[in-house]
Amino acid sequence: MASDRSTKSRPYVVQSLKLQSFHAQQVFRRGFDLYTDAIYSLSVVLRAVGTEDQVRAMEELIDDRLNRAQNDIRNEIARLEKVVEDNGITLDRVNYSEPLVVEAKISSHRSARYAGILHEFDGLIAKLDALWLSGMIPDNEYSRILYEWKRRILKIASSARGTVRQAMIDSRKQAQQESPNQNMQNKTAGQILSGGTEPIINGESGIDEISMGNAGEMPESGSKLFGWLR
Repeated sequence: MASDRSTKSRPYVVQSLKLQSFHAQQVFRRGFDLYTDAIYSLSVVLRAVGTEDQVRAMEELIDDRLNRAQNDIRNEIARLEKVVEDNGITLDRVNYSEPLVVEAKISSHRSARYAGILHEFDGLIAKLDALWLSGMIPDNEYSRILYEWKRRILKIASSARGTVRQAMIDSRKQAQQESPNQNMQNKTAGQILSGGTEPIINGESGIDEISMGNAGEMPESGSKLFGWLR
């Protein structure tokens, strides 16, 4: 029997992902576990200390980021495929020296979606590499595009962690604020029942809303990282 009671046993399934490019492999190593841990805390742990409305609001925010990123990746893949087709470039001629099969531990449907985005990102890079190797994309543009996409996908993970962390802090503060009020209410109720005093009306105590701020906001879906390609 495990002696460390703080260690939680989580359910998960293993999904094998074949990532061809170094860039997709790097984003997986840096972002997947970070994102998965944050989403598990949001879906399971935070529900024990926060309200359902607060949790759902954060889930909608995170889902919106996933949706926009996935839609933008698919739009850019379609754009690149058109450029490849128009220029007679053969995609299947591009090979990779160190393809890697990674094992993603899926502990929620949102972590499965993030894994799917990484897989589609790897496909986007394959088309980008084909254009770069054929001389259709200059080196500086190639580097800039890679940097912006990697930063965006990693930001989904870091912003999820930041959102959940802030929610945990706010929930603890709220619990600390409500505890003295509850003790006072219990004491007052006891005095009323014993005939010792009149009821004390404190007014409504406001519930702190979880601060979303602007942390982790993604670029608008209308932005085109490949706008220079026409």
